[in-house]
Amino acid sequence: MSGEVIGYKMKLEKLKELIKKYESNRDTYLTNAYNETQLRTDFLDPLFNLLGWDIVNNQGKPTNEREVLVEESLKTGVLLNTKKPDYTFRLFSQRKFFLEAKKPSVKIDSDNDPAKQIRRYGFTAKLKISVLSNFEYLAIYDCSRKVDETDDVNYSRIKLYHYSEYLDYFEDINKELGKDSVYDGTFDEHWSDIEDQIRLSSVDDLFLTQINDWRLILGNTIYQHNRNLDSTTLNDIVQSYINSIIFLRVCEDRNIEQYKTLLNFADNKDFSALLEKFVDADTKFNAGLFNQPYNQEIINNSHSAFWEVIHQLYYPESTFSFSVFASDILGNIYEIFLAERLEITEEGIILTKKPEHLDRDIVTTPTHIIQDILRQTVLEFCRDKTDQEILNGSFADIACGSGAFLLETYQLLHDTLVDYYLENNPENIIPNGVNSYKLKFEIKTSILVNCIYGVDKDFNAVEACKFGLLLKLLEGETNDSIPSPALPNIDANINYGNSLIDFKVITNQSVESINPFDFEDKKFDVIVGNPPYMATEHMRQLIPLEYPIYSKEYYSAFKQYDKYFLFIERGLNLLTENGYLGYIVPSKLTKVGAAKRLREMLVEKGALSKIFSFGANQIFKNKTTYTCLLILRGSSQTNLEYTEVDSLKDWEVRNYDSSIPDSVSLDELDNERWVLVPGHLKGIYLEILSKSSPLENIVGSDNIYNGIQTSANSIYIHRALKEDEDFIYFLKDGVEWKIERALTKPYFKTVGSSNSLNTYRPFEPNSFVIYPYYKSGDSIEFIDIETLQEFYPYLYEYLNSYKYVLSNPKRDVKPTPQTENEWYRYGRHQSLDKCDVPAKIIVGVLSQGDKYAIDYHGTLISSGGTAGYCMITLPDDSKYSIYYIQAILNSKYSEWFSGLYGEVFRGGYIARGTKVLKKLPIRIINFEKENERLMHDQIADLQRRLITLQGQIDQNAGNRRALAPFVSHFRNHKTRLDNLLRELYGLGERDNLVPLISEIYAAN
Repeated sequence: MSGEVIGYKMKLEKLKELIKKYESNRDTYLTNAYNETQLRTDFLDPLFNLLGWDIVNNQGKPTNEREVLVEESLKTGVLLNTKKPDYTFRLFSQRKFFLEAKKPSVKIDSDNDPAKQIRRYGFTAKLKISVLSNFEYLAIYDCSRKVDETDDVNYSRIKLYHYSEYLDYFEDINKELGKDSVYDGTFDEHWSDIEDQIRLSSVDDLFLTQINDWRLILGNTIYQHNRNLDSTTLNDIVQSYINSIIFLRVCEDRNIEQYKTLLNFADNKDFSALLEKFVDADTKFNAGLFNQPYNQEIINNSHSAFWEVIHQLYYPESTFSFSVFASDILGNIYEIFLAERLEITEEGIILTKKPEHLDRDIVTTPTHIIQDILRQTVLEFCRDKTDQEILNGSFADIACGSGAFLLETYQLLHDTLVDYYLENNPENIIPNGVNSYKLKFEIKTSILVNCIYGVDKDFNAVEACKFGLLLKLLEGETNDSIPSPALPNIDANINYGNSLIDFKVITNQSVESINPFDFEDKKFDVIVGNPPYMATEHMRQLIPLEYPIYSKEYYSAFKQYDKYFLFIERGLNLLTENGYLGYIVPSKLTKVGAAKRLREMLVEKGALSKIFSFGANQIFKNKTTYTCLLILRGSSQTNLEYTEVDSLKDWEVRNYDSSIPDSVSLDELDNERWVLVPGHLKGIYLEILSKSSPLENIVGSDNIYNGIQTSANSIYIHRALKEDEDFIYFLKDGVEWKIERALTKPYFKTVGSSNSLNTYRPFEPNSFVIYPYYKSGDSIEFIDIETLQEFYPYLYEYLNSYKYVLSNPKRDVKPTPQTENEWYRYGRHQSLDKCDVPAKIIVGVLSQGDKYAIDYHGTLISSGGTAGYCMITLPDDSKYSIYYIQAILNSKYSEWFSGLYGEVFRGGYIARGTKVLKKLPIRIINFEKENERLMHDQIADLQRRLITLQGQIDQNAGNRRALAPFVSHFRNHKTRLDNLLRELYGLGERDNLVPLISEIYAAN
């Protein structure tokens, strides 16, 4: 019998004893005299110990990763009106569910109030489920729905177990609430339906809606009292008032302010009391939150909008429990909130998107990703340091937004110092729950003032960041534990400015609009964040004054660069010699051509430390972005550690082997692209390379090329209505035209799901392209306008009717035409002399497997970014069959290398432009060896037969009887081809390890 089975049986025996203990004295436990504290000690702690949880941290885990946080029993007192849940169960530092304890005399099976209490806790904390128990019963509640006053005890209750059922259902309860279930990912899978519901309606969405309503209510009220305000000033005042009210409301639920103070003001419409409270709070907290202008003018009438806002912050109008309203949740809300601003219009005050956010989504970084970055940076910096060394450290986010990274950094520093003082100076910590501690307030303040720094170019974001950090400082405090004044001034820490631009590089006229920020000689030990992603075209459009400065001042500003390149470069330059930088950025920085200089800089400086690639796993809610964690060092590194995350769920529970990370020497990294191969595949990768040669060596670099570029496809490319020996007829803008057939070429046009570009489908052009060129020797010449008018009058008439389009300067024709009569040239002259060849392989730039078609029709294909096509032609004297090359390119081996060299998108779509194609390894054939030559011929022959068979399948698509043998033959031949390729590469059992890109990058 295995140890696991024995352990399980022992747990059942202990549970049986616990139940027997309860039954033996149940009548006493059900009296009012038996209190909650006794219940927790006698029954709930043992029950959840049996579910695997280390309630009092006997394992000595770091404070930041304690499995369970247990609150002290509720004390009596005027201020102590609310409390946090009794237990918080966590996955590392991430809350997973709450447990609220009630004494057995409380009828949690039928009373409504306890059910609504635990649901409010769970909903506010964005948890899937939470638990209510008096041991007599254990109830599990779905926390995805907002709590209404009329909800009864059964609403959102998923499970209700009586203590007499615990033994029979222990396996179920263990799966639903057990520690192993949380730490192996089963918990999230089990409650995945609730997670989907949270995505549809979360606390973020609800509170954001409320805040936006308040902005409009207060904005209109304030503007009515002062019509001289501009939109910017109005936004600042409104945000300041909202911050003040939320701050005081949160303090009420945290026992720092008396509960319902604001509500009493609102109920009594007591303007003077509210004003006095703001004055007192300004003195008490000294945070600059309560000294707003216009107080006397605005809070002075019976219809004050403030009363409406305040009422909505209390139950039942509010479903939130601010005692568990984490600063990071508020930060996420503010991040989205800050994308919009109040605008003063003739119709009134409205909310509109800020210019820099037009047509752009605002995303918040998941807390667990922030914590992952901090483990690689902040925690590494603090390792083996004393408290003073940590408190002398500097930690920054130079695009801080509302401060999500800084809030988590503060918390991690706090918890790290708690652990240090537990070992060294316990007089610096204070009990804060059962067997848990917090720092003395002055040390917490020291972390904030001496260690935390942020910069952002959005003034309102900076104010939100300060607000969140000051609330964070007060977490775990009461009115008795804070000094007076309570809060420090952090204006010098969190700054409003453009962290990418120094004063010295701009003119005086640009200072106000650009708002540069000088770091002067300041360096940071740790820089973290999620820098803005903004493509070149958006920078030109949205920040035209800044864009030319970036292009001039930053080495990484190369070609079509992205703004996050600049933040990487800037951050690296601001690091101390032994500092750490951790960002979440698009993973294409390892491959995209525009990042060439950035890659070069990172390698030359030896800054690369670690990359964690998330592949197609989607990190940001409702946004498709392919990302990685980039960890840099201020000191010179020699190797890059690389981790490829296959499963985001495994990553969240740290179910991966990080003890032996994959490593590559920086000397091996090519600036053109970084080929990062997971360690377990590196041997296969090198073996395939050793037996192969790049495609450009096999066919010649010039024989791998892009399609044509007309720069006016709607004018040149059409489908024929009919055609004869001399003319082609087509429709354009409702008019039927005929043009001379001689100046057309067959063309392939992508047509949605009916696209026939497929490796095994016989290729046929489906359109034609007007082609005002002719072949002269080995070159292609443009047909001048006189020739066109004289010999091709119908085509001339057609083109001339669209001269206004073709001669538009925005059409971008290069090289620039020599005369004014060349207005009907293509946009580019590229590939005109290459497309018209007897045979070529065509592949879409953004495509997935089975997309290498062979064309025998001299078909022209368009280029044009990822929407275009590339072509491959074999030289006349090549020993290789075009079918062999096609089979290799279409194989899983080549597809894997395409994914390593090119950008991969969800579903296995790979951006395989000419740069990628040229480098793909083609298995070399030694034609002097009969067995290799024979294998080459067999592969080519099978590939050719498969194309023939696919053609027969297509022809008999509607006849199931006739179709069956062709389908069977195709499958048989495909299996034989796969086996031949397997033999060709000779990887043996390791062949099964070659990744299937389409499966890895399937939609998550």
